[in-house]
Amino acid sequence: MAIVPEEWLEKAISDGHINYLEYNKFTNPIEIGNGGFGKVFRYDWGDCELTVALKCFKVEETIKDFINELKLLRKVCYHPNVIIFYGVTKDSNGNYSMVLQYANEGTLREYLQINFTKLQWIDKLRIAKEIAFGLLFLHDNNIIHRDLHSKNILIHQRQPKITDFGISKKMNEMSKTSNSNIYGMPAYIEPKCFIEPKYKRDKKSDIYSFGLILWEISSGRSPFQSFESVYSLAIHICQGNREEPIEDVN
Repeated sequence: MAIVPEEWLEKAISDGHINYLEYNKFTNPIEIGNGGFGKVFRYDWGDCELTVALKCFKVEETIKDFINELKLLRKVCYHPNVIIFYGVTKDSNGNYSMVLQYANEGTLREYLQINFTKLQWIDKLRIAKEIAFGLLFLHDNNIIHRDLHSKNILIHQRQPKITDFGISKKMNEMSKTSNSNIYGMPAYIEPKCFIEPKYKRDKKSDIYSFGLILWEISSGRSPFQSFESVYSLAIHICQGNREEPIEDVN
């Protein structure tokens, strides 16, 4: 008989495989993010004198996705360019949250918007190289991120951290088809996903997304800013159009 996801989580906690943290240890919540998955809050963790992020999910039906994400995070979070996963907690309503490292300089996109004019090429190259190290580590562990973009890379003390493994998959768990084109930010999605609705994303898909991130790091702009419609952008990309290379970038 199949194990109910929440029962699996409770057993993993009781067996000591996943660190459980008491919810009352976290104080001073401030909402810092909101998406289809739920919300992210910044909290003070008094015991460790740390600021952390709690990723809270909206509905009970997401517990399977929650478990998938924490399994992947637990496998790779010790890499310096992947967000740290401290454990899980449960509020008074019985809702689980992940306790994650808080990135004090926001997303890569925000960081570039604020700091781009001050960044030298050596800084941009360092950021790009460290993101590449983090992505290589995921791929070496047979994990496909599938939603890599500048809002899913956080900056903590100038160091990039790959985050948000909500739709990530292990290679040996991926179905023959993924219908993954409906997820993610269109500008960063491999074009084949638009052309073939059941195209299976793989490591090459992450590399394509990484290429757009490199363009963003070199330009200081998000790709395809002038497109408001997802449909028109998808057509534009499928026609072979790409962003123009930045001058003096070899």
